[in-house]
Amino acid sequence: MRQAIFLFTLLFTGQIFFGQDTLKVQLHPARNYPWTVLYQLKNVQQEYVNNKQQNKDSSFVYNMQGQKPGMYLLMYDMNNQNFIYFIYNNEPVDLEIFPAKHNKIFIHKSKENKVFLPFSTKHNKVVAELNKLEKKLTTGHLTAEDKKTFNQKKQELKQLQINFLKKSKNLLAHKYITAMDEYYPDINLPVKAYWKDKKARYFQHLDFNDPDLQRSNIIINKINKYVFDIDPPKEPKTKHLEYMKRIEEILPKIKNQDYRENIIISLTNSFINIDGRVTKTLIDKYIKNMQEADRHPINIQAILDQVGLTIGEKAPEFTFKDFLGQEHSFHKIIKQKPYTLLVFWSATCPHCLHAMPIVKKIMKNRKDFNVVAIGLEYEKYPWSVEHQNYPDFYHGLKLKKWENPIVKTFGVHATPTFFIVDHNGYVIAKPYVVEDIETWLKRHPAK
Repeated sequence: MRQAIFLFTLLFTGQIFFGQDTLKVQLHPARNYPWTVLYQLKNVQQEYVNNKQQNKDSSFVYNMQGQKPGMYLLMYDMNNQNFIYFIYNNEPVDLEIFPAKHNKIFIHKSKENKVFLPFSTKHNKVVAELNKLEKKLTTGHLTAEDKKTFNQKKQELKQLQINFLKKSKNLLAHKYITAMDEYYPDINLPVKAYWKDKKARYFQHLDFNDPDLQRSNIIINKINKYVFDIDPPKEPKTKHLEYMKRIEEILPKIKNQDYRENIIISLTNSFINIDGRVTKTLIDKYIKNMQEADRHPINIQAILDQVGLTIGEKAPEFTFKDFLGQEHSFHKIIKQKPYTLLVFWSATCPHCLHAMPIVKKIMKNRKDFNVVAIGLEYEKYPWSVEHQNYPDFYHGLKLKKWENPIVKTFGVHATPTFFIVDHNGYVIAKPYVVEDIETWLKRHPAK
């Protein structure tokens, strides 16, 4: 889900009277947005509140009576996953939104949102600019001019925080603005010292146990940034250990058991497509020990099926028949050379037809590699013709495509899917695209 970008104009005249416990939203052009859904952010989840069709005046009006103060999400474009965040705190909220104009918003009513939404927009913009410069620091491409810009943006962010903390005094927005504070160390520090300092002080303004913050997306956003974005681990063999170290630095800070368990569930889902080893570790170490009622939002077996085989696990044995009907054992093949590239592909897949010639080219001089190419197909043709373009590969055909059991065993969700295994059958890399194979080969010269 992508976050919307907000531009704001505050209007204090021509306001329409409506009740204290009311949310009113007007979208333009009205015909494009006939339906909205309202959620409350609570315990790292989006809790459904209500949904509405347009009124005769093309507005949406929600009765907020009984709703707790906190952050809410209004989904207004289901097809494109477009939405807005706003604060409700026992006051009328009246917003006019122009999605086609970068979600330009006129805030007719709401003290909270007249402060928080403009702050959020400006804050996110400056933070994005600083984060780009941080990445240049990591790659060693930070220039003297970049450092000057960094310090200017850092000062701009600090002043923004000061100004809006004054404006938000006695408002719920004050807590949110305080918690959103971003720490940036001295840009002249060596790279390792810079990131060490940032990690040490990153949560200095965040109260993990504040109930108001737990009814927002701020805590989970900060956790995700700390785990995934601050000098992310790069070594494929051990990066899952660094991810787990970061997670286990955070969990003791959260005293509320329900909230902590929801954080664990959120991270478990986040790691499915990033590093399945972390997902499996979180399941084994934490989720399986939760009360069944507490882990109801998560289907363990479905997640394990989706993760499939991860780095460090042994690839299961399977057999396959080539075009001539000869049967091959995967485990016997891998014993022949130090490495094996296992490719799941399809002759009807455009991405595969692009990738396979590249695989052929980059593997041509790697005598330390077997290549096993398994076609996932509904029928033999056109695989029966296309696979002949790669005579140096071991080829196998698995029919019924996505219903074939091997798809579930290896966690194949798209073609092509790649695994690199050693001669003992242990997965040592899971290249996402063919270019990742080239990168791996450069780091591991031929044996």
